Amino acid sequence: MRLCILETDTYDDLEQNAHGSISEMFTIWLGPALPEAEWSSVAVHAGESLPDPGANDGYLITGSRYGVYDNLPWMTPLVGFINQLKDLQVPLCGICFGHQIMAHAYGALVEKSPGGWVLGAQAYDGHTAFAMHQDQVLEIPPGARKVTSSDRCLIARIEYDFPSLSLQYHPEFKAGFMEYLLDLYGNDQIDPELIEAARASLDVPIHDTLIAEDVAKLFRSHLRNSDRIS
Repeated sequence: MRLCILETDTYDDLEQNAHGSISEMFTIWLGPALPEAEWSSVAVHAGESLPDPGANDGYLITGSRYGVYDNLPWMTPLVGFINQLKDLQVPLCGICFGHQIMAHAYGALVEKSPGGWVLGAQAYDGHTAFAMHQDQVLEIPPGARKVTSSDRCLIARIEYDFPSLSLQYHPEFKAGFMEYLLDLYGNDQIDPELIEAARASLDVPIHDTLIAEDVAKLFRSHLRNSDRIS
């Protein structure tokens, strides 16, 4: 099974903080649930060319500091690629910004939420994961089969009629990395009370393994249905 991570951002100083690259965090999180996977990555935000859609058995789109409304040069090709994957029935999973740009590509509205930032450990229909976002998907996209909500996010997980799944939250984040982001962005960009509330949630158990198993089903089910051998 060949899986490709489409990177839509990078974080400053990651090497100094021992958290690894975005792709490394994804493979550390999802790799144990998909030991048969061979991983590759493309830095879409840095101008690297998107692969042929059929070159891999599935794709993941990472989080980003940017919003879909920023309309950066790499976003329009990515939207086209997302729709190509849909047409070809190639599995796709989006995380945070990935969740948002998938919904945007399928015709839904994505904007900054009037509720403001969502930070720290959040409960999502029985699962808990870390979150850090202020943009949200505000409409259910065409083709959505199942939508999961939380208290702070009405459209937090979308399962589609075609082989696509997206999550507003970050199952790849560990407590140490969440704390790093709070330190990095919290000094003058976010209300200090929100930052402290998020810090207080860092000890809450998260369900990263269960969420990884959920995502793994997407890729495995399609691989079985296509009668392909990894």
